[in-house]
Amino acid sequence: MKKFLLVFFIFLLSACATSEKIISEGKVYIEMSKYELRNTLLLAYPGDDPFLPGAGSEYFSSESKEIVWGINRNIYYVFQNVSEPVTCGIILCKLGNGTLASWHVNLSRARDSFKQKTVSRSSTINTSASTGRIALANRWNDPGYTKAYFPQKESFWIILKDPPKGKAANLYASMACNIAKKEYNEKGFVITIWDFQNTKYGSSSCY
Repeated sequence: MKKFLLVFFIFLLSACATSEKIISEGKVYIEMSKYELRNTLLLAYPGDDPFLPGAGSEYFSSESKEIVWGINRNIYYVFQNVSEPVTCGIILCKLGNGTLASWHVNLSRARDSFKQKTVSRSSTINTSASTGRIALANRWNDPGYTKAYFPQKESFWIILKDPPKGKAANLYASMACNIAKKEYNEKGFVITIWDFQNTKYGSSSCY
């Protein structure tokens, strides 16, 4: 019986994914609720889940914002319009309310995000971006055919009039990552390929 339980536990862990992988697949998105994020992260390692006892959070009542993170401290999620923060007991957590505003790889960046203006998909580029990131985005600036920008520090969106489909879209995002690293010395984000009708085609991590 103990051997069976051990094998079953190992199987469950092998079926889990990291939160970075889940994000790179486009399953985490702006404006999703805490309940939607919790359901998405059910496939992640337990230490990546910010809605389990033992995870961390900071609530900023004056800003109506909250930062939550899992025990592994690999991704920090920022929620806006929060009037009820996460509260946890011994076994379960009450999620509260709010919608996802951004996510970050460390706590200081998550806190700094409060100072940034919200960027819509129609924007051209985040004004807080570095010179390298501005140049990287400008590489895909061809009005009517392509454009690119950083909606937040951990995301780089490339919008194409006629994007590649299927695995080719992921390869295109991977190619863009190689360009970012080699020609602009930039990394630390997920590259996502869209068309002008806001349809997602593929993505690739760039770390």
